[in-house]
Amino acid sequence: MKKFLLLTAGIAGVTYLAVKGNREQIKVTANNLYKRAESLVHQLKHPNTIETKIGHPDPYDTPDNKMVSEGSSYSVNYYNGA
Repeated sequence: MKKFLLLTAGIAGVTYLAVKGNREQIKVTANNLYKRAESLVHQLKHPNTIETKIGHPDPYDTPDNKMVSEGSSYSVNYYNGA
């Protein structure tokens, strides 16, 4: 019974991978998982202190990325005389 289930699962997997679009989707998903795991391992090895965070932004740190993308309005307000 175990051999039959293993054989059936193997055939289903080969059939799924026979379509090129499915292979590409699996490659993209695997690559994304690898990048996230690599980022997590890096965060565990190097905790985010202010000294380590400067100049090395984490792409998955969305609050920090949002703040940086908004930019500084101090210089604009100063220039406009506000």
